[in-house]
Amino acid sequence: MAKHMIKLTVNGIDRTIETGSNKTLLWVLRRKLGLTGTKSACERGDCGLCTVLLDDVPVKSCLTLGVEANGHNVATIEGVAKGGVLSPVQREFIEHGALQCGFCTPAVVLAGEALLKRKPETQALSDARGCR
Repeated sequence: MAKHMIKLTVNGIDRTIETGSNKTLLWVLRRKLGLTGTKSACERGDCGLCTVLLDDVPVKSCLTLGVEANGHNVATIEGVAKGGVLSPVQREFIEHGALQCGFCTPAVVLAGEALLKRKPETQALSDARGCR
């Protein structure tokens, strides 16, 4: 298996990592960086629990090779809160009891974050409908 040095920004921190050409981004995040908020479940792309943001776009990290993230920005659940302050999506999840068991929560929060970045008017709509 060929080894590659990849450079990526993870949660705002520049990282250089050696990884195999067959290792997934999920493996890189969990095993090389210790970011276990990204969950591993089906490892076939069916469930979406391993969702992270790659350049603000949700991707299934179990289907994305680590080498594909070379030169890109990756956001995981560990990077959503800034300076100990929860994001609006995280706050809403807590306020509305949307956590359930918590296993899928990281992926769903990241999908919500991506939606608000892509369509900020979505937040204004939910505010206007009294969803807060």
